Amino acid sequence: MKFTVSRDELADKLQTVLSVVSTRTTLPILGNILIKGEGDQLQIAATDLDLSVTCTLAAKVNKGGMTTVPGRTFSDMVRELPEEDVVVTVANNRMEIKTGRGTYKISGMPAEEFPKLPTISTAGEIQIPGDHLKSMVRRTAYAVSVDPTRPALNGILWQENGKQMHMVATDGHRLARITVPENRLAGHKGDLIIPPKALALVIKILGDSSDGVGISLGEKNILFHVGDTLVTTRLIEGPYPNYEQVIPASNDKRMIVDAATLMAGVRRVAVLSNSLTHQVKFALSNDKLELSAANQDIGGEAKETITCQYQGEDLEIGYNAVYVLDMLKNYEDGDVVFELATSVSAGIVRAAKETKDEDYVCLIMPLRLAE
Repeated sequence: MKFTVSRDELADKLQTVLSVVSTRTTLPILGNILIKGEGDQLQIAATDLDLSVTCTLAAKVNKGGMTTVPGRTFSDMVRELPEEDVVVTVANNRMEIKTGRGTYKISGMPAEEFPKLPTISTAGEIQIPGDHLKSMVRRTAYAVSVDPTRPALNGILWQENGKQMHMVATDGHRLARITVPENRLAGHKGDLIIPPKALALVIKILGDSSDGVGISLGEKNILFHVGDTLVTTRLIEGPYPNYEQVIPASNDKRMIVDAATLMAGVRRVAVLSNSLTHQVKFALSNDKLELSAANQDIGGEAKETITCQYQGEDLEIGYNAVYVLDMLKNYEDGDVVFELATSVSAGIVRAAKETKDEDYVCLIMPLRLAE
């Protein structure tokens, strides 16, 4: 195999595929990337067996072929090369890289040893607006569970009901659900539970672009088509728990507060919270919210009062400060509404001014207040 390619374009694509190159694996071939030259294109691929990425870039291919080389070593080498075209020759799985000033050689492994990548036809792919996908992923992924005993919760649930798309994530202590008016997934088989790593990679590839994302479904995989990059991931097997059952519908107490002010207050008070529970107490009274925390290990105490809109009986609730901050980061500037019931029941958080384009709801479970 022999090809000539732009150093900048090659370095850029290598950074993308390195996202799935395994650093620790019992299979050495998973530390390699697959390189295939054919016609006027070069394909670069990597996989960790669950997640696969394939990038295509323009190249002058003098002789077609395939090989694999250590991904990180090859990427480091290319990144340090001068900004000019790179000539690459491969013979017997040994790669030679030539530039105007030097020659570099690296040994690879036969392409036949590389795992077979999943094949999903893109002929009937569904186009989803990139902005919709980015918003949905960023505002739910924080609530995904990392508990290996509940594999369905390790993914983000993606549903379509004929008129709307939902994305949901929960770890049992918090839940995030976002809904947008979109029906392009109509007709797919049931719920999709997608690993967050795959969705995070798709969002990274999109960057600031608002381009559409092509979606193709296989029997056990899903493919995302972003420009000249394909991301394929294995779907997580369900079923996903019935999350609707845990969203309370009768919380009758409402607190309206500026999200940025609350974030800043919680962040300050949480510095002196318990290092294990990160508990911050919310004490509500008429138009006043008092935040407090204590850490007996260091003899620390913190208390801060902020104004809010609240009319009702006094209420004290304990929350994990990390969960509160993770949640509030996903709201635009402005007020948020806490819909509450008791000190031991789930609270619902929404934007005070909801938009017609999306419905975003967060749930957070309280902590038992420390004495």
